[in-house]
Amino acid sequence: MKKRYLIIISILLTILSFWLGMKVEREFASWDEIGNPVFEKEQIYFPNKKTSLYLKSKNWGLTGDHKISVLSTKSDFEFQPDSISEYIFHGFGGIIYKVENNTLKIYSHQKPKIPPKFESEINVELIEIKNNSEWNKLNDKIKNEYQKFE
Repeated sequence: MKKRYLIIISILLTILSFWLGMKVEREFASWDEIGNPVFEKEQIYFPNKKTSLYLKSKNWGLTGDHKISVLSTKSDFEFQPDSISEYIFHGFGGIIYKVENNTLKIYSHQKPKIPPKFESEINVELIEIKNNSEWNKLNDKIKNEYQKFE
């Protein structure tokens, strides 16, 4: 009788050990993703010119506390910012934009430097928002005529 209990307990411990090992392995596998950058991309299409611009962001760090966003003519998803050919926005401020014919109006808390080799048929107009009341007014218009990229 004792031998039977020992065999049952041994089988249960083996199954439990196998299950626990699988759980630990899955947990360790998810740790590899910690600190990897998270990319986002939004295409802005201009039908008159049959061309697109792209708002892209990269968020990285152990706690996700670093962020950079760019306005680019390149459609690649994973990117490194290029100050020569892309508008670069640092931080978590968010970007509100509006398309008017062949012009892209960008509203932001920061005004990036104009890249010397931004080659596009689309005109880019940068509007720096100085205070939160202006930002909140634009936020209220997002569903109708404005879009937001965070």
